[in-house]
Amino acid sequence: MTMHRRPSRQGRDQQAEEFINQAAAVETVQLHCLIPRDTHRRIRMLAVQEDTNITNLVIEALDTLLDHRS
Repeated sequence: MTMHRRPSRQGRDQQAEEFINQAAAVETVQLHCLIPRDTHRRIRMLAVQEDTNITNLVIEALDTLLDHRS
């Protein structure tokens, strides 16, 4: 599951509504964990380079890990 980047606040009502609907379509839980500052910086830079967000990258990484360990 991937979600689009959160739209900017500059009049993108349609994109904001689409993002909210997509997020609501799948039941989610909030994950809170402490990670090293350097890891956060690296994943934030990767998200910008790939035009995505950290949430999508974390979901992708966790899915890959779980697929390999199952």
